[in-house]
Amino acid sequence: MKAQVFSLLITLLLVSGCTNQSNTAATSPASEANNSQKVVPVNTQVVAANPEESKKEVAATTQKWIDTVTSGKPNVVDEVVALYSPDALLWATVSKQKRDSSQELRDYFEVFAKLPELKAEGYKPVIRVYNNVAINSGYYTFTYKGEGNKKKAVPARYTFVYVKGNDGKWMIVEHHSSAIPKAPENLKPAVD
Repeated sequence: MKAQVFSLLITLLLVSGCTNQSNTAATSPASEANNSQKVVPVNTQVVAANPEESKKEVAATTQKWIDTVTSGKPNVVDEVVALYSPDALLWATVSKQKRDSSQELRDYFEVFAKLPELKAEGYKPVIRVYNNVAINSGYYTFTYKGEGNKKKAVPARYTFVYVKGNDGKWMIVEHHSSAIPKAPENLKPAVD
């Protein structure tokens, strides 16, 4: 019976394409200790060695992005673009098109990062880490000085996807930020 279950498990792995070396069977100390004939499920979610530390690193990397994009420094565009992987994809807050080259990111931040008195407020992150990939989704509101020197606010929702390189640095590989739409009147709000 054990051999049949093992054979079935191997067949399922081959069919599903999950045979790379990063997927391992999860075992519990109890099953190892009594050497029982329990079938152990395959761990399909790879967890970082220290997910809490990785979450802190991702939070710091996102905060660095916020601090950089709102810094108003003369070299702000170079500094912001350096936070993105060369193959990154950006769906930007105030742009209707995707930007998937360093030059297109640069073109966007030449305008966005140089808005007068640009600030980010109300940053509320939700960070999840999966080995060397992390997702940070949440809210922020951008404010800047608009026409007639009036403060303009753009409440937005975002998702940053990061990949941790061999150098230990988290790089943005995908970033989607969009203005929060007006909800239909009969849509009940989610608990936040």
